[in-house]
Amino acid sequence: MPDRAILDAPARLHAVSQARETFAGMPVRFDAIARMTARLTNAPIAMISLLGDAEEELIGRYGVPGWSAPDRHGARRHTLCAHVVCGNQVLAVDELLAGEVASDDPLLVDGGIRAFAGAPLRDEDGRPLGAVSVADTVARAWSPDELAVLAEVAEMLRFAPDGEPGQTGRAWPSSMQAGFEGDRRFFAALLDSLQVGVVVADSTGRPVLVNQMARKRNRVPDGLSADEAISAVCRRLHHPDGTPFERHEMVYMRALVDETVQRAESILQGPGFQDQHVLAYGKALRTDEGELLGSVTTVLDVTDRWRADRFRECNLRIATMLNHADTVEEAGPELVSALGEALDWPCAALWLANPAEQVLDLVAHHVDPGIALAAPIPARMGPGASVTGECWQSGTLRWVPRYAESRYARGPEAQEFSPAGDGPLLHTAVAVPIRDEDCVVGVLTCFADTVEHDRPLLTGLLEDIAEQVGYFLARRHSMELAMQLVRARDDFIALAGHELRTPLTSITTCSDLLLEDDQLSDDARELVEIVSRNVGSVHAIIDDLLDLAALESGHLRPQLLPVDLVAIVSAAIAELGDQAGTRLHTCLPSTVMLAGDARRLRQVVDNLLSNAVKYSPDGGDIHVELVAGEDFAELAVTDNGIGIPPDDRDRLFDRFYRGGNARHNIPGTGLGLTLVRTIVQAHCGTVALDSTKKDGTRILVRLPLHAAATTPADGQPGIALRYPLRGVFRPLGPNRHVPD
Repeated sequence: MPDRAILDAPARLHAVSQARETFAGMPVRFDAIARMTARLTNAPIAMISLLGDAEEELIGRYGVPGWSAPDRHGARRHTLCAHVVCGNQVLAVDELLAGEVASDDPLLVDGGIRAFAGAPLRDEDGRPLGAVSVADTVARAWSPDELAVLAEVAEMLRFAPDGEPGQTGRAWPSSMQAGFEGDRRFFAALLDSLQVGVVVADSTGRPVLVNQMARKRNRVPDGLSADEAISAVCRRLHHPDGTPFERHEMVYMRALVDETVQRAESILQGPGFQDQHVLAYGKALRTDEGELLGSVTTVLDVTDRWRADRFRECNLRIATMLNHADTVEEAGPELVSALGEALDWPCAALWLANPAEQVLDLVAHHVDPGIALAAPIPARMGPGASVTGECWQSGTLRWVPRYAESRYARGPEAQEFSPAGDGPLLHTAVAVPIRDEDCVVGVLTCFADTVEHDRPLLTGLLEDIAEQVGYFLARRHSMELAMQLVRARDDFIALAGHELRTPLTSITTCSDLLLEDDQLSDDARELVEIVSRNVGSVHAIIDDLLDLAALESGHLRPQLLPVDLVAIVSAAIAELGDQAGTRLHTCLPSTVMLAGDARRLRQVVDNLLSNAVKYSPDGGDIHVELVAGEDFAELAVTDNGIGIPPDDRDRLFDRFYRGGNARHNIPGTGLGLTLVRTIVQAHCGTVALDSTKKDGTRILVRLPLHAAATTPADGQPGIALRYPLRGVFRPLGPNRHVPD
């Protein structure tokens, strides 16, 4: 049980009465001290109390249930506080068991308190007046550091009745003044430990605290007061549009007029260092009664984030630029300009290797208007003493943090960029190799007029752009080779076709004359017929090759006129006739009108039908289906023949390619489906293999129905497709009904 002699001692009760009156008139917020104590000890409940003879008054509380102390000045019993006062030392209870506490303490019984720690709140003579205590609703072991916090807070609040008068006219104890000073130092140290800048101002707008991070990031000299530090920052602070800040526009001033400031953007500028982009948040500080105490501002340096966003935009811009350019020389000026703008660096240059002469040729360069050069940038750069030349020679990135003081800036042959006279110095130089596989094909060189520290971020951007340029050069080289191959192939086809047609025509003519001779023996006639038949096959192959070359090159365009696709398909089926072992099934509407070239569309149908018959060597059923929708006509030719092996399906429409199951035992050229695809695409249609059919083959052709009237260059009226085909194939149903 608590010692009543200690609790009822007249000297202690008199000191408690004095402390109650003094504390009541002081501006310090004991609830805030209780909240700070709870956070420092990781406890959900904290209390600052004065204990009379049998009553406890909570002068500061945090997390205490409202029903247990409805009035902050209300009286209530608290047995554990009495134990702290009686023991006059720190008390820690890790687990409160049933029966160990008074049953009339509602905070303990109904509040569910299971762990408690308290330190005595004393006067200057060491008499215990109350307690600074914390509690938890679960059992816990209080650490020595947490108990030390309680003791320090209690010592900070030590009461001395003979102190100096405070703002309320009541006496301020000297121990309390020391406590306030300790509290201020504690919070100053706490703010200095933060990784964000913090500025605190009083209610008049006078800065009273600028933490170390704010001073460091704003390059404030040591020894300046808070007001002097803010003045130094204000001289270099600018709005995003470049206009300087006025004192009244500072965030801590705006917050004093009850403006909650969110994401206020500004730029810190100064000679010799990179612009800093910052975001500031401000809020007014008020008491519970609404009295204005001041404002607090937090400042975040978002330069890295801002530059990363700029670099992403630059990367996208350069990628788009290269995608639309024909040569790197064409894209070069805009590329180096975009790079200089993203980096905010004054000089950039793009060099490409000239293997024949073993030099780098200057493709494009960018120099800010404010930079005057002592000499023109050399049009050619050899391997050697320059940053660019060494990068090209070694194939590795070069980073020079102090270029103006380095060996690269000495000697006329080593100066890529040399500012004239008293112009700004170039502090940082970076050269990045441009690669095509293992070969260095160029160098990207940039120069900054500030000292740069974000090496990973900057080199990452430059390497990404150099990689894009390398890919572009490799792609252009591949495209040039591919175009040369296409030209060579077309030239060969044209040459072979024209050179072969003349002797083939002579052979055909002679064969026909021989076949007309009645005196030709039967054996000789059979040989001539074989020659004539094979010449016709070769002639057909040459015609197909020449048609493909003309259609793919655009020299031969379909003559689009209104045609009936049903009539074209029906004519092809009639000419095919009865084939041994095959049964032909058709499902055709009465008419399907579209814009097309009748001769070319007939080639498509003939090739599909002949393939269906050819690759059904054992006979079977061949189905021809034609349906018309609102915008498209769909033609499907299906057979139950040998089918297409899965490994060959992706190359089915390639020129000269034939499936492995037909290559050696069924004659063919591998040009039929290639020609089908070319003609269908020339009609803005699509052709595809139905991959869902496993036995046999199903080819699907889709053609647009609608067209618009046009007037070609020759002045003759005609029609053209209204729009190009879009979308994927919609396969026909196996038993789809088509009304006649």
